[in-house]
Amino acid sequence: MGSSIAKWGFALMGGIAAVLLNTAIFLVVCTIAICMDCYTAWALSKRVKNRYPKSNDGKFKSKYANKIFGTMAKIYSLILLAYLLDHYVLIMFDGLFLSNFVTGIFCAIQIWSMLENESSCNGSRWAKVMQKIMVDKASRHFDIDLSELETKEQETDGNN
Repeated sequence: MGSSIAKWGFALMGGIAAVLLNTAIFLVVCTIAICMDCYTAWALSKRVKNRYPKSNDGKFKSKYANKIFGTMAKIYSLILLAYLLDHYVLIMFDGLFLSNFVTGIFCAIQIWSMLENESSCNGSRWAKVMQKIMVDKASRHFDIDLSELETKEQETDGNN
């Protein structure tokens, strides 16, 4: 009996692995994009620390790792769903390459985030041009609640 259950278990794991194998390159590409975004965020934290020494400690914090793993789980699930839809549900369209699109869109978003990180708190000319169309992420690295500053600013504006 136990041998039969083990055989079924290994067969199930083999089937799952066979499906996942077809999505492995997309998962690798997305993982690289996430790691590069994390690196540029850490580099921004270092730049902020160098420019404003009392702003933060410039270190990678483990609380952000949960967000990273959450992002990985979401994109991996989405890629797998796109692959399954493409190959088993929407077969009448003869290959929409949905997992390719999902990976491409996710990587484009990650590249945008990397550009925001690299242009934030950066005095070079290209960074100043980029900051005209991108969010300045430097404020995220200050150990203060920016909503409190905005409230105080609105109160000051209301009194004038």
